[in-house]
Amino acid sequence: MSDEGVLRRRVREWLSGLGIEANDLKTYIQALTHRSFARQINVQSRGNEQLEFLGDSVLSFIITSYLYKNFSHFTEGRLAKIRAILVNRDTLSKIARNIGLNLEILLSENEEACDGREKDSILADGMEAFIGAIYIDMGIKFTTAWVLKHYEEKIEKNVSTPRISDYKTYLQESIQADFSKLAHYKVVKVEGPDHDRTFHSVVMIDDKIAGRGKGSSKKESEQKAAKDTLKSLYNLDL
Repeated sequence: MSDEGVLRRRVREWLSGLGIEANDLKTYIQALTHRSFARQINVQSRGNEQLEFLGDSVLSFIITSYLYKNFSHFTEGRLAKIRAILVNRDTLSKIARNIGLNLEILLSENEEACDGREKDSILADGMEAFIGAIYIDMGIKFTTAWVLKHYEEKIEKNVSTPRISDYKTYLQESIQADFSKLAHYKVVKVEGPDHDRTFHSVVMIDDKIAGRGKGSSKKESEQKAAKDTLKSLYNLDL
């Protein structure tokens, strides 16, 4: 059997184990193709990037719809907080590992040598692309049921005790999803001697100050500025 035939059989068996009887296997293989692999074999393609773009929107729609239907008594801020945690890189990469996507993704030799299969960024992007492929092949009804099955435990956990450990990431994912905006950080003042400095940072959105924070390091001041912005934009109790 050719290498392509071996790949197709392996992917089909993997999908079957996930409860997916594929109609269009090619779309799933595209979802598993990292751009580094596409470049290595000289394919005129950006790998799974287009499917990643689609999958990001499909996932956001499914999670947002589910939260709205089942927890409409929550404030908008609380719903936004839960959604951002559920669709962030950390959650996506964990689910990717749970379903074995890290073993199936196609990487270049260089990316393999750099432990690409363990990179959260690659796995999260691959997971979004995979969701996009399921949607293309099976439709929204099947995709919704499949996604919610794999998110069930995480939804239950975060509805009860949603926690944020990285305010900068949470802020960026929230405003990207809701407003298609980017947050930029700027240190506006540094006080004190070298051994005891205080950094003052601001968050800039559309060239306007959206939040402020201070801390003993640039990183801490930016995290506090992001936290301040979240409180302002979403009225979150942080």
